[in-house]
Amino acid sequence: MIPLCQINITQLPYIPELLKDIEMITLFIDSDELPDNNPNGQKWCLRAYKCIKDLVPILNVPYESNIMVFEMKPSLIEEDYPCWDDFVEELNKQNIPITEEVNEFYDNHLNNVSGFKVGGWPTTIQSEIYWAPYNQHPVNPLFVFQIDSTEKGNWYWGDSGVGYFGRGTTSEGSNEWVIEWQCF
Repeated sequence: MIPLCQINITQLPYIPELLKDIEMITLFIDSDELPDNNPNGQKWCLRAYKCIKDLVPILNVPYESNIMVFEMKPSLIEEDYPCWDDFVEELNKQNIPITEEVNEFYDNHLNNVSGFKVGGWPTTIQSEIYWAPYNQHPVNPLFVFQIDSTEKGNWYWGDSGVGYFGRGTTSEGSNEWVIEWQCF
C-alpha cells in the first residue's frame, strides 16, 4: 500500500465529535486497485492515533507512486449543506413534502462545499452514501471526512470521484472505519 494522506487533527479549525478522541489519521491505499467496501486493512488502511506526542516520523521510505505530495492548509467552512439526495432524506425524516418552493430554495440557497474536508456534509455524486448493502452496516458508521480526486495530487477515485470515510458509532464498533467512493 502507498500513503494517500495524513491528517493532523490537532491543527484543524473544527474537530467533529467523532474525532475528539483522535489526534492523527494516516491513510494508505492499494497501489493497484481501489477498494470496494473492503474492510480496513484490505486494499486500504486507516490508522487513527489518539496521541501524537510519541509518534516518530518515518523518513523517505521508498515506494513507487504517481501521487504528488503537497500540504493542504485547513480552513473553517462556515456553511455546508447536504447534496440533494441527503437533503431529501432529511426532509423525509421530518415528513416535509418536497414542493416546488422547497426545490427552488435548495437550488438558490443551499450549497455543498466540495474538496478534501473533515466534517460537514459529504459531496455525493451518485446517491447518498451506502456503507453496506441497504445501509445496514453492523457498526452504524457516520461520515467523518472525504478526499476528492485532485489533478494537483494526481489522485483519482475512478472518473473524478470522491472517497468517503466513516467511523462506527456502536459501542463495539467505535474504532472501526469504513470506506465508500463514488465517481462520474
